[in-house]
Amino acid sequence: MSLDQDIYNIAIQEGFSPIASKLIVAQARLESANYGSNVFKNNNNMYGMKFIGQDKQPLAMRGTPAPSNERSDSCRSGGTCVDRDFYAKYNTPTDSAKDVLQRLYKKTRNGIGFNELRDVKDAQEFANKLKTRNYYGFHDINTPEGQKEANGYALGLNARLLLVNVIEFYQSNKKKINYTLMGVLLIGVTTLSYWYYKKKMK
Repeated sequence: MSLDQDIYNIAIQEGFSPIASKLIVAQARLESANYGSNVFKNNNNMYGMKFIGQDKQPLAMRGTPAPSNERSDSCRSGGTCVDRDFYAKYNTPTDSAKDVLQRLYKKTRNGIGFNELRDVKDAQEFANKLKTRNYYGFHDINTPEGQKEANGYALGLNARLLLVNVIEFYQSNKKKINYTLMGVLLIGVTTLSYWYYKKKMK
């Protein structure tokens, strides 16, 4: 199964709408340069998440150092580095998605939590809400600079949406598919048994 499908299925399972789930896949592609960035390759980290300690982030461990301008003053000057000076590292990319969807997005920040994210309708709305949560960028959403950052992020999401490849039918109808397959198998077994019995009676 592809990374796109893995992320989408986890998002659906966690209660996000199909549209929001696709946007979350697009976000992973945006943050990881289509799963090709060094942060992703070295840490299985699809969202650029920083490490905040295993007690708060049980699926993660300390990974590679963050860029110098994102580290604490002490770490930059050669002193003590703290957990947040490093990226989160995961055993698998799926763990990275679970950390974001099961932990981070279930927390409310600046009035934006799961209930506000689960039903977003488009890239601009998603970008604005992530910006309000201070997920990316350097400026407040209510400033011209902050809105410019949000608009740029939305453009990036829309571009990645064109690359998202998921089967929406799969997750929402998984049980129906399983029951159908079981029915087909039972019919097949019954038919074979009937013909075998009929042949023996001749």
